[in-house]
Amino acid sequence: MCEFLTTTTALTLSAVGAANYLLGPDSQAFTAVHGQRPHAPTAHDMQLREPGSATVLDRPLQEALGAKGLVGFGMGFGAMVAAARGVARSNKRRVARRAAEIDVAEKTETKPLPYFETLPPSIVDKETLDKLLAALPKEQWDDPPEDSYLYTLKCYAETYGPGKATKMGWYDYIYMKVSGPEFFDSAEDIANRKKWFRDMSEKGAFPMEFPGPSNVWESGAYLQWRGEEYFAGDQVKTIVSDSRFSKQFIANTAFYREGLKPWQRGLEIGMAHGYFIIGPFVSLGPLRNTPEAATVGLLAGCALIGLVSVGGLLFGTLIKPTLFDRKGDPPASGFQELINWHALGGIGGAGFAHALITVFGS
Repeated sequence: MCEFLTTTTALTLSAVGAANYLLGPDSQAFTAVHGQRPHAPTAHDMQLREPGSATVLDRPLQEALGAKGLVGFGMGFGAMVAAARGVARSNKRRVARRAAEIDVAEKTETKPLPYFETLPPSIVDKETLDKLLAALPKEQWDDPPEDSYLYTLKCYAETYGPGKATKMGWYDYIYMKVSGPEFFDSAEDIANRKKWFRDMSEKGAFPMEFPGPSNVWESGAYLQWRGEEYFAGDQVKTIVSDSRFSKQFIANTAFYREGLKPWQRGLEIGMAHGYFIIGPFVSLGPLRNTPEAATVGLLAGCALIGLVSVGGLLFGTLIKPTLFDRKGDPPASGFQELINWHALGGIGGAGFAHALITVFGS
């Protein structure tokens, strides 16, 4: 900039000096052409050229401006030219810098990741790689999460390639192809799944679906699984625990049915357990193919009923549940009565089942 300013100032001063010399009053630089009549002076010109009335037009430019004015004029002109040139160059540099930034951004966006450049198409093709990259934000490309297939490909890229292992064993190759995912979710699918999960969490309901031959069919109905409180785990509702059929079925069992005495509850529960408990010992025991299979099953069933009854008596003695107690009775008396009759009913149910097997069995 300093050299340009000096050069333009010198040229400007030279041009002004030459003009001052050529355009002076004694200069003959501009003369009439042959055959051309000189311009006749007018009255105004005569008044300007009267003796004793010298004007600026009669004086040369050097006398009119002076040496300092001439130098100042040249420096000002040079400064203006330099400023104009500087602005033009600054605009050019700005445009070039912006174009370089755009070029670098385009190369950064389109250039694949370094650790995938050496992966052969036998491990991953370009279409699959583009889907994997589209499913993750760009901030996670360099360090993908471990639950994504992109992390597995990164491990392969760090193992195989130039300067690394160049051959893969047949077992590793088959394992890679078998363990690879069959399809990849796009970014839109992931966003829709997150939205569906968020809506389900906010509403506290999930869609009811019916299983089909190869897929599930949506019914359009929703099942409310959340209770009145958002974070109360004991209020979670399911089809098994909160449906009308489940509630009625559980309410009709011997343990919860209204109007029964403790001994009635124990007898009914024991008979059901004893009747079914000898079946596995008879059919699956080591003596299942002998004539004594039914007798061995009866003895094993009675022993198991006895163990359960002893465990129930210990529970009643230590915990002392008062669910079936009557007013005035000691704690856990109702439960103790239930367990005693459970033992009697279990032995009776096992004996009845043994009699049926002995009479009607093959």
